[in-house]
Amino acid sequence: MKKEEIWANGDELASIMGKDRINGKRVLGYPQDKKVYVWTFRNPVLITDNYKISKLAPALRDTIFSLLVSRPRIIEYDNVSTFWDHSHIKVWCPSIDTILFAKALRRILKRKKDFKTAIEIGTGSGFLSKYLLKKNKKIKSLIVNDISPYAIKSAMDNIKDKRALFYTGDGLKKLKNHKFDLIICNPPYVPRPRSINDNPYEGIELLDYLVHEGQKYLNPGGILITNVSSLCWNLIFKKKPSMKTTIIEKMRVPLKVNNILNNIKWLKYLEKLGLKRNYKDGYEYWHEINIIILENR
Repeated sequence: MKKEEIWANGDELASIMGKDRINGKRVLGYPQDKKVYVWTFRNPVLITDNYKISKLAPALRDTIFSLLVSRPRIIEYDNVSTFWDHSHIKVWCPSIDTILFAKALRRILKRKKDFKTAIEIGTGSGFLSKYLLKKNKKIKSLIVNDISPYAIKSAMDNIKDKRALFYTGDGLKKLKNHKFDLIICNPPYVPRPRSINDNPYEGIELLDYLVHEGQKYLNPGGILITNVSSLCWNLIFKKKPSMKTTIIEKMRVPLKVNNILNNIKWLKYLEKLGLKRNYKDGYEYWHEINIIILENR
């Protein structure tokens, strides 16, 4: 990632950016497509990097913090965007791993576009499904899945494409008796002892299953793309997958999940798996995220 640009748009121009008068008359709002450039972060490692923001001049610092809590929040990469507002508060906004995943998809689609059938398991905000549909017109159908109805609402609000088929429920059950040209999944990748696998940041059961059993649901020549953190790499690959596995993108990022950092037992468990305290650029703990391709040969 080379840069992250921060822009203000819509009503933020009047409420935050000081553009509340035109020709002496009060202006309370602007169209969403009206925007003003604010700042660029070079080599970002987070979508919201509190440390880098805190280093800015006070007015600019407070402006960016205000923009980041303003709604709707729009994340855009490669001319594809999704919005996230108060109605989507129970869904995670696209984060740095989402953008790295999209970057991997961009590379893959430059050399292979013959995907006809696809599924995303655990769509979250819907960003990756929207990106795939925007960048590959040959896809005939894409199942957009999440176990959370709030996530499916977010995806439906963001994706207006007739090829998208929305499914709320267990994605693994949806795989049964089906085969696809492409499966994508940006899953939970932080291991936790006695994980119950029902929340968005713990448990690697889904990831482990897809890596080792995903070939059952791929057509010949089909591929599965997923994300494996260095925190769980040795757990996932203690057994060699039957599919050819290639790392297509990787990135070192801070571990910035407060529910982990404030949970001593969980943190100590991760330290046993190799997580080390290494204070750098404002963050104590770092891990590597790896976007991998598994090919059904």
